[in-house]
Amino acid sequence: MVSANTLCKHLLGVKGAVVLGHNFYSDQDGIKHLRINARPSKWHQNKCPYCGKRSPGYDTPLEAPKIWRGTDWGGIIVEIESSNRRIHCPEHGVVTAFVPWAYPGSGFTKEFDMNVAWLATYLPRSTVSTYMRIDWKTVGRCISRTLHDIEPERSRRLNGLVNIGIDETSYKKGHKYMTVVVNHDTNTVVWASDGHGKKVLQRFYQSLTPEQLASIKVVTGDGAKWITECVNKFTPACDRCVDPFHVVEWAMQALDEVRREVWRDAYAQSQTLAREYPRGRGRPKENDTNSARVAAAKATADEIKNSAYALGKAPENLTENQKLRVAMIAENNPLLYRAYRIILVFTSRIWHR
Repeated sequence: MVSANTLCKHLLGVKGAVVLGHNFYSDQDGIKHLRINARPSKWHQNKCPYCGKRSPGYDTPLEAPKIWRGTDWGGIIVEIESSNRRIHCPEHGVVTAFVPWAYPGSGFTKEFDMNVAWLATYLPRSTVSTYMRIDWKTVGRCISRTLHDIEPERSRRLNGLVNIGIDETSYKKGHKYMTVVVNHDTNTVVWASDGHGKKVLQRFYQSLTPEQLASIKVVTGDGAKWITECVNKFTPACDRCVDPFHVVEWAMQALDEVRREVWRDAYAQSQTLAREYPRGRGRPKENDTNSARVAAAKATADEIKNSAYALGKAPENLTENQKLRVAMIAENNPLLYRAYRIILVFTSRIWHR
């Protein structure tokens, strides 16, 4: 028969920890908790969490024990409680002593941080924070703590690059930028840095060895001049391409320019008819063709104005109202409909290559 303390120790899966006891309780929201009272084994006591050297104690153990949250067990929140102390490391100064179940400065167990980091590679951060019941910003801190264990040699991801993509993106409501390099063959990010421009991208190329530079055959990106200059300087033998995303984006912008031009003409025509045939008081008569012409011209201008979303969708995804709007454009605006058909054929060929 295995004791409860031994069972808790095996479930934690942490070497160098001694389980002293456990306690079940429910918080004010009715959520069940399992709190495990543990301490590091004598071999792991009074060690620096950064260099691992045994150091003298700086003060007595803290009166209030520290609590680390572990991975949930069947919906039960698991916590580890331990009375830790501070030590004086000759290299790192006064720090909290090492515990085998957590990273330095973390309020979670290593297993918890690892689970968060793994989920973040496949799920949005908001989904991970909701599922793990942690703050949105805590997800990033968990990833930072586990990065060295997950990928101790991050430079290896730069080996064997053949087809890469370069782009900049904005964050913090568009006030900050970062440059991202992806490996098209594995669909993974291989390099990222704050800022954008030629100086930032040069740091990526300068971090590559001659063998890594020689393996690159294709570089995709938008039409930025600074990308082309870096490609020509560091990898002149590779092909510089514009990626399909930006090509489609530019195509949709061209279609929208045609739509706005057609709308301006239709709106001007409706205003001209309204001035030529001003509407009198009351309802128009049944045989008043002039009022009908003015109303039809205004309706046509409104349909064109509100057709941007319909023209940007694939035909198989259109709603019934959007199909009617496209059909109206096909009947009354051959110029806009022709541009729509050209862009549709063009983009479909790009995405189905």
